[in-house]
Amino acid sequence: MTMTQQGSRGRGTSFLMLAALLACVALGCGGSDPSESEQEPSAGGEALPDAPRVTGAEARAMVAAGAVLLDVTPPARAEQSFIEGRTHIPMGELSERMGELPRDRDIVVYCNGGGASPRAAARLRAAGYRAFVMGARRNWDL
Repeated sequence: MTMTQQGSRGRGTSFLMLAALLACVALGCGGSDPSESEQEPSAGGEALPDAPRVTGAEARAMVAAGAVLLDVTPPARAEQSFIEGRTHIPMGELSERMGELPRDRDIVVYCNGGGASPRAAARLRAAGYRAFVMGARRNWDL
């Protein structure tokens, strides 16, 4: 094999590795913590209802009007996702701690990277809560 052929193969492999890494980052909620990406089936196995999405500005207005701001980020990244006044219940604990949330107020759900919040809000909606998805923590500032 010539030096040119070896160099071309190395660049091709590097490109494929970079593409795979970017795909993994784009699909996740910002990490590999299984508690954030796990998806529990609903009690009867039926599909969970989609929760409406809200922008950061809408979320701030809802919280100012009394909505609960719920962070479902795993404990290892909870500091990165901090917003003053939030309630932190990691995604992996949501099923057993759902009763801590008020049923008479809207709940705006977010996580550090955005991937777990739609599932958490869908679970809350299936349980009768008024949940909305803000998505990623960064949306709060937009």
